[in-house]
Amino acid sequence: MIIDRPLVIAIVIGVVLSAVLELFFVDHREYLFEGSTLLLFWAGFGFVGCIGIVVISKWVGHTFLMKHDDPYTGEHVEAEPEEHRDG
Repeated sequence: MIIDRPLVIAIVIGVVLSAVLELFFVDHREYLFEGSTLLLFWAGFGFVGCIGIVVISKWVGHTFLMKHDDPYTGEHVEAEPEEHRDG
């Protein structure tokens, strides 16, 4: 797998920026539990939470919200119609 150089640079800049912002804005004197004092814990927690929300939302959307019935006939419609073949 080849990773583009601009992507690697963007990831490194994002991690460094997250670490610097966490040092300035998170108060490490008061903590909820031992793991919350680790550097980049809250940035990682937010990232994992965001990915979780996206995955769960896609699952809910595909499972419960997407319509699979033709609004005109009421018949079940497949995602991709089969091609008609002569012969």
